[in-house]
Amino acid sequence: MTDKAKGWVLVVVQFILLAVVVISSVYEFKYSGRELMPAIHYIGVTLILIGALLFTFILISFGQYMTPNPVPRDNSVLKTTGIYSLIRHPMYFTVLVLLLGVILYFQAFYSLAWLVIAFFFLVFKTTREESYLAKKFPEYTAYRKVTKRILPFIY
Repeated sequence: MTDKAKGWVLVVVQFILLAVVVISSVYEFKYSGRELMPAIHYIGVTLILIGALLFTFILISFGQYMTPNPVPRDNSVLKTTGIYSLIRHPMYFTVLVLLLGVILYFQAFYSLAWLVIAFFFLVFKTTREESYLAKKFPEYTAYRKVTKRILPFIY
């Protein structure tokens, strides 16, 4: 199997995990029978809005080079400015913010387990992606040393 094909397998698994988080949150909300806590509900809405804005900003800033496949396109460039000067994988951070927002919006606290699984899957995916990026861009190794991977200022 080619690297691109392996990359698309990772993309499919990623989107299945995202769907599982959202669906489990909706079902947990529907069947839990617990009362909503307005403050947590509004925090969830806020995180969803922040995530959507970040997603849009990153999509616009990266433009035509954006792909969900961890294998970089032939014409891709290494972006290290803007939000990429703080974090190497801002789209994955945005996905985590959006998913946390959905979980808090629905107050589906058991679904946090799926968020943890999604986080570790994204760590695995970024490990693969970074090996491809290091092959394509020799300067990636130095860039990796001065930025965090997924969570700004933390990891």
